[in-house]
Amino acid sequence: MEKNSRESHHPLLCECGKENSASSFGEPPDGPIIERKSTHVCHEARVLSILMLILLFYIAIFLTVNVSRNICHQASGQLLEDFSALGNSLKFEERLEWYPPSFPWNLEPSDELDAAWDDLIYAIDVRVTGDEMNLLGKNTTNRVQVNRGDYLGSIGVYHHLHCLNNLRMIIHWDYYESRWANYTHPEAFGKGHSDHCINILRQAIMCHPNTAITTFEWVDEVNQLDGKEQRLEAASTCAIWGSIDGWARQRALIPGEFTYRPEPFAASRPQLRNTN
Repeated sequence: MEKNSRESHHPLLCECGKENSASSFGEPPDGPIIERKSTHVCHEARVLSILMLILLFYIAIFLTVNVSRNICHQASGQLLEDFSALGNSLKFEERLEWYPPSFPWNLEPSDELDAAWDDLIYAIDVRVTGDEMNLLGKNTTNRVQVNRGDYLGSIGVYHHLHCLNNLRMIIHWDYYESRWANYTHPEAFGKGHSDHCINILRQAIMCHPNTAITTFEWVDEVNQLDGKEQRLEAASTCAIWGSIDGWARQRALIPGEFTYRPEPFAASRPQLRNTN
């Protein structure tokens, strides 16, 4: 009864074991045809099990690769077009996210500090070739063109830096008011443009959030955090600025060194100011 009970629960294993046992002790099989048939069934079951495992293994690999690609694409927060024009020029590094400002960024408003900011956004306008426009999937109808047939372009980070510099000057307006007194577009320092800049920077920060976590420590002093101090030692993966700026500077459009191609609406605006 015991033997029959075990066989009823594990028919394949028991049949295979029975055949192997008989061979081992040299005992003649009780039923050669039935025995060969059960051995054949056992062999097929094993092969089928192995094939199923291989199939499941490849399905698991396929699903893992697909999910990983989707996660990487979503986590980056970047569309393909952000990097396709820069190609392999963009480089990254692991470094501290926060550190004390160094020269010249630690200067008070001055000609030297202004020169540093002007140099930082030197490549705010760049040439984009026709091939790169196709790569980015851009419709070129009525797009602004410059000499040599290239298109006027700007990398987003330079727009953000321009806005940041604009807000910096407004904060220190007691210094900059006299310097911009004769500017033909004073609205650039008005509330409308300032609100635009604040929203551009807000959207950029939320689109590319810094997820590094900083912690706090109790200190024996009176401060704005009621005795706590934020430790800004978190590390982040950061773009190497020189890899972006170097690419952009090679194609920077410098005022006075390029011309615009005729625009399609020039006839309807004969008094249009030449912005070059």
